[in-house]
Formats: sequence, structure tokens, C-alpha cells
Amino acid sequence: MSLEPEIHETARRLVGILDRMQAPYAVGGAVAMAFAGFVRATRDLDVLALVPAVRTQELADALAAEGFTMRGDDLSPMAPDAGRMAAASRESGLFRVWRGDTRVEVFSPRVPLQDSILRRRVKADIGDFSFWVTTAEDLVLLKMVFHRPKDIEDARRLLAANRETIDAAYLKEWVARTLEAPVAEELSRLMGTAGISI
Repeated sequence: MSLEPEIHETARRLVGILDRMQAPYAVGGAVAMAFAGFVRATRDLDVLALVPAVRTQELADALAAEGFTMRGDDLSPMAPDAGRMAAASRESGLFRVWRGDTRVEVFSPRVPLQDSILRRRVKADIGDFSFWVTTAEDLVLLKMVFHRPKDIEDARRLLAANRETIDAAYLKEWVARTLEAPVAEELSRLMGTAGISI
């Protein structure tokens, strides 16, 4: 498994920061999907990270030291700002930073499913470093929560790629806790099409 060089370097630097801070995290999005058997081109990195609010300044400083920037109101690059990071996390559950052209979205755990994602994450190795990624089951659940047409297609492909190993009992448990009935029924149909019984 390999990543585009810029994504690889961005992930290596960000993971290094989170590991040094001993902050639980799980890489998600297209990077995690690649490790779950479905490769899709990407120019960004999604990470769920549990960084206590009192350590936001430490995180901002570490990001700056590794070449990450934020975007100001006029979209010009600026040093990561702890106040802006904290405010964005409170308001929308995530903040954004960039390294070169690679956008990084850092999500803060706000709902029980995200706590479960951090408990179930799995280790992925990629040449010169290893890091934690979101499981195939949790990627499917997230795709169904967002429920855009491309997310439904991603969920279908993830289920097909992981039909032999998917934890159907876990999906069933979290479907009941997180998805509205029509979306749950749609996931059940997708699982049936992939040959996965609930």
C-alpha cells in the first residue's frame, strides 16, 4: 500500500505529532478506505483525534513546527492558531489545516460512534511509519450517516471488498443506534447485495 507523496508526508508528520502527544486518533476518509480494500484518489486527509482542549496550544505549536498552516478569512496562509482551532472544534466538530496543497480535517469526538471508532481503530503499516486507521465497519457507518450519493457508492464498494471479514453484528448494533429507518434499510439492502447476512 502506498500513498501519494504529499499525502504520505502530511500523514507522517501529523501522526508523529499525535503520537508524541499520546493523543488517540484514527485516520479516516479515502486513506482508511484504501487500507480497507477500496482505493480512491484524494487530496486531503481526515483524522479523528482526541486532543484535550487544554492542549490545543501545544497542538497548534507542533503543527506550525511541522509546516502546517491555517487559512485566514481572506484564505491566505497563517500559522495555526489555538483560538481558531478551539472555536472551530466547538462550533462544527472539526478544524482545518493545510500542508502545501493537502487539506487536513481534524475531527473532535462528539458522538458515541466516534468514541467507538477510536476504540476499534486498527494499525496500518506504510513503509517508513505505521498509524491508526478507521475500520471498514466504521467507514461504512460514517458513509451511511453522511448519506450523499458518493457515500452510498463508497459504502457499497467497502462492503463488497470486505464481505468475508466484515463484522455484521457490530454494524447491526450501530445501525440501530445511529441511522434513521430508511437509511438502515438501505444499508441492509447494500449488505444483502454484497452477500453479507445480518
